[in-house]
Amino acid sequence: MTTAVVEALTDRELGLLRQASTDPLLTEQVLGRLWPRDRLVLPRQRMHALRPALLPSVVLTGAGALWVHAGGTPPQVIVVASPERCGHTPRTLTRRVRLPAVDVTDIAGQRCTTLERTVVDLARTAPALQAVQAVLCAMARGTRRAALLAALERCRGSCGVGRPRARAIIHAAYDAPPA
Repeated sequence: MTTAVVEALTDRELGLLRQASTDPLLTEQVLGRLWPRDRLVLPRQRMHALRPALLPSVVLTGAGALWVHAGGTPPQVIVVASPERCGHTPRTLTRRVRLPAVDVTDIAGQRCTTLERTVVDLARTAPALQAVQAVLCAMARGTRRAALLAALERCRGSCGVGRPRARAIIHAAYDAPPA
């Protein structure tokens, strides 16, 4: 009888996978550690994979939050928000930001920006392709335009940088004819 793999793989397990040349099919690298792909299916599982790089007091934002909500390619570096501090480590960038409570959700015991806030933050500040992909991802998940625009309206002060660009991307994506 075998047991389910619920954590990152051990060196012995990784060695066995590599011998079978199956690790690219069965595993995904998340912040430098290999995880079984079937343990990264749900948002709580993806958050669990990021947990070693997160402090309980921070809020996961940006591409890392989008990955937790929607899957796809794991981030190489995660961005977090903290009202008290800023700085960086090799895997984490901490920005000093106060987020409205309505824009923060709890996933597996870790605070994370909501899908709507995550998408508008990426639409405001990420490279153009990533910004558009984030909005299209939200659309595919059934997020309404009004919810994105409401989240965008809550971006004030330095968080308001890029609001016109984000608004334009949101309207362009939602007004485009279906593919």
